[in-house]
Amino acid sequence: MSKPNRPISPIGTSVADDIEDSLQDREYRGEHERLAPFEALARIVIMRRGALGLTQAELAKRMGTTASVISRIESGQRATSARTLKKLADALEARAVLGFQFGSDTEPQHELVVL
Repeated sequence: MSKPNRPISPIGTSVADDIEDSLQDREYRGEHERLAPFEALARIVIMRRGALGLTQAELAKRMGTTASVISRIESGQRATSARTLKKLADALEARAVLGFQFGSDTEPQHELVVL
């Protein structure tokens, strides 16, 4: 669905415009919001793995798992257990921090624990 003020391209819409249009659908928007934290984690893992110069297989070896597990994490499509986050943090030379946010969005209170 194209917007009235948006020029129509002969090759289709941009990915950003397509996502924006798709977010108008309630079901799609709900799934997008559900996956957002997993996608954010995936971006962090990909960037840190790159900064360390590691392949998925090398990161997997550090964690004692398989490259397919790393691929699933980096897909941003699945939840990751606290145990896996701890192993991942150790392998990425980092600390995993897990917590809760209480109170309002404008005055949040955080309770965090390092895994």
